[in-house]
Amino acid sequence: MTDQHRLPKVRPRRALTILAAAIVIAAVLVPAAGALPFKSYSYDLRDVSSGARPYAVSVVLPRVDPGVHDEYGVRMRRAHGVLYDFPRGQATYGLLNLSSYAVTDDAFYLDRALAQAQRLRDTRVVAGEAWYFPNRPSKHRHGKPGESIAAPYYSALAQGRVLMFFSRLAEVTGLEVWRDAADHTFACFLRAGPRSGPYVVNVDSRGCLWLQEWPWPGMRPDDTFNGHNSAAFGVYEYWHLTRDAQAQEVFRGAATTSQLYAGTFRRPGWISLYCLAHRDQNPYYHNYHVGQLLALYRMTGAVAFARCADQFSADYPKPGLSATMTVAPGRYAAVRFDGAGNVLERRTVTARRAVTTRVTRRQRLVPRGGVYLRVAAAPWAGWWLAERPGKVFADGAVVVRSYDPVRSVSLLGGRAYRAVLLDKRGRVEDSVALRPDEPLSLPVSAGATVLGRPAVRLAEGEQARYWLLLEEGARLR
Repeated sequence: MTDQHRLPKVRPRRALTILAAAIVIAAVLVPAAGALPFKSYSYDLRDVSSGARPYAVSVVLPRVDPGVHDEYGVRMRRAHGVLYDFPRGQATYGLLNLSSYAVTDDAFYLDRALAQAQRLRDTRVVAGEAWYFPNRPSKHRHGKPGESIAAPYYSALAQGRVLMFFSRLAEVTGLEVWRDAADHTFACFLRAGPRSGPYVVNVDSRGCLWLQEWPWPGMRPDDTFNGHNSAAFGVYEYWHLTRDAQAQEVFRGAATTSQLYAGTFRRPGWISLYCLAHRDQNPYYHNYHVGQLLALYRMTGAVAFARCADQFSADYPKPGLSATMTVAPGRYAAVRFDGAGNVLERRTVTARRAVTTRVTRRQRLVPRGGVYLRVAAAPWAGWWLAERPGKVFADGAVVVRSYDPVRSVSLLGGRAYRAVLLDKRGRVEDSVALRPDEPLSLPVSAGATVLGRPAVRLAEGEQARYWLLLEEGARLR
């Protein structure tokens, strides 16, 4: 059962300081406790290490910025030949510079991160105790005609990214100014709408807390899945810094919404919905959803998120692939498709011996259709072959999903199960049979497709790093 939580009044740690450049907006206070309950599971939030949190990467940025920026090195957005401040871009670039600083210990990257942070602080808009970061220029929501959003507008996605940046900057520098900035940015998630003035949070008719990427008066909420999750990650980062009870409450509520609505966004055997307002489907964001669900699993330890990630990944596997593929001896149907997945041509191909060739795509081309591999070299370059377990498959572990914390796989007793060790080329280096006499549970650290079959990577024992094929009698938990 869910607990009922209520959005509390804003209670920052210290008095609000307003820069002369900031715009002060008179705003209605959050309704008294009791007015806005929301559903929340009591997740036990986990201490995710700094290297495993969003936007903590080991790649070092170039010192010369190839992106759009102004003369101060601050990330900007260019539209119609005009440069505009870009809150989400500035926060993201700041986070990546902090990662480069962590890797190199080069103060150049810290200084560039601080330039992004100072611009965000200087351009903030103040409503009550909360800071908001305005987006410009005006645009159509999701590119939809008739849904014009006049600048400045506000987005939970940008707010969450800025909150993540300020929180991580406070952690890295230990400076009070960035902790203060994080406190006031978090306060925006305690001001629910619709209301006068900026807002990025609402509670829907089901009692679910939404962090809205595109809130705007006069339009139904967009309920964008990736934007909601991204904003929640900023709240998690703030909780990780402060252990603030309100932040824990808001993050739990947002994560509960993600868990309860994941099935609504899912389209079995195909691409998930981008948002509930328009119900568009986007392949890029579908696989972004998979990564976000795994991140929610890392943060909460709730296995429901890992299971959802597995389902989404199986529905529409990430298509990009550069690997070898194996075709066992036999006769197979080969197909050419157009860009919409329509069949242009068919033929039968014969492998008189095992064939190893190159593959550049592994993709489900039509809803609920099979998964196909696009051959990139002789003897069938340009043709697609349907994936067949043990017969036609990409070598190696394909579409790997790491499980942190580890999960478990249960095996029925009295059956044989195959586990394989892959070499650096993705070929089978060793194969063992597991034959438990009684039911057995084993820890696993990842899931993937191996030899064309669902598989999990064993985490302990003599077969650690072996991939166990999920055949009949094996159940991932």
